Amino acid sequence: MPAADGPQLVVIGCNHHHTPLAIREQIALSPEGVEALRKRLIEDGSFEESLILNTCNRVEVYAISQSPQAARHIYKHLSEVNQFPESSFREHAYEYFQEQAIEHLFQVAAGLNSQIVGETEILGQVKAAYAEAIDTESIGPLLHRVFQKAFQASKWVRTHTGIGVGQVSLGNVAVELATRIFGRLTVARTLVIGSGEVGRDVAKAFRSRGVACVSIASRTADRAEGLARAVDGLIIPFKNWKSHLPYVDICIFATSAPGAILNPEEMRAAMKQRPSRPVFLIDLAVPRDVEPTVNDLSSVFLYNYDDLAGIANENLRNRATEMANCKNALQSRSHHLWAQMAERYS
Repeated sequence: MPAADGPQLVVIGCNHHHTPLAIREQIALSPEGVEALRKRLIEDGSFEESLILNTCNRVEVYAISQSPQAARHIYKHLSEVNQFPESSFREHAYEYFQEQAIEHLFQVAAGLNSQIVGETEILGQVKAAYAEAIDTESIGPLLHRVFQKAFQASKWVRTHTGIGVGQVSLGNVAVELATRIFGRLTVARTLVIGSGEVGRDVAKAFRSRGVACVSIASRTADRAEGLARAVDGLIIPFKNWKSHLPYVDICIFATSAPGAILNPEEMRAAMKQRPSRPVFLIDLAVPRDVEPTVNDLSSVFLYNYDDLAGIANENLRNRATEMANCKNALQSRSHHLWAQMAERYS
């Protein structure tokens, strides 16, 4: 952490830009892991404020500290909670301080740092992380101000620029990919496994594009029922979802399971009951729900989050000027905010 008078703002994290999917799976925090990390940061004594942003593609810790060893402490806690070697974590992690930390957060909240550039889900995830930090009383006036300004910056980007134009919703991108494979989706039977935010977004996107039959399987019965009502779909008991594989054309995986829930042997058995009929699997979970070797099976098309991001960003070159303008505007905003904070708190 750079030496300076007064509180220091630091962010340590890993995301898709720096970290391959295979490593992100090992670094990803479970809900219990988030709570364990939050407790460690609060009890550490080095941090006046802290906030954890944990999504399928990033793990970040934002903190306010006057300790020159704050970054080292964050690495230590992340490594121990994840049971991941600290040296490997440092190899893939990034760290930003002061004004650069604010600029990074502004880009994250605006969707410029997302794997699917311009996507809208991330703002809701940042707001949820902020709300959790408030509920647990782990943040104070400095992070309050920084995150409130990040929300304002995100609103400005989405209101005054065209960075979000196009198929930038994860659900819409999944639908676009399915359309490339199947053509008309009106007769495609779809199964969504998982009823969290990602599962809801994808299920609603498929239903809005005319998929006639959408089924939901989830360990959380109440959320499954709510999603089934929202998409006029059917509920499948989670313990029985594998028995339905031979009868679905599209299967979306979006659970929070700690490891794979579908292996090649199980998929091979399902395919024997639907010879010559292709099946489209979209694995949006991190860690992945489907073992990658499932894709080696005949007539099985398996895609993960990285694949969808590549499709969504195909037209990114056409938006290069818009991206540059957005980043310049956010840099100016972050510089102005940090100048105010440095003057007030130094």
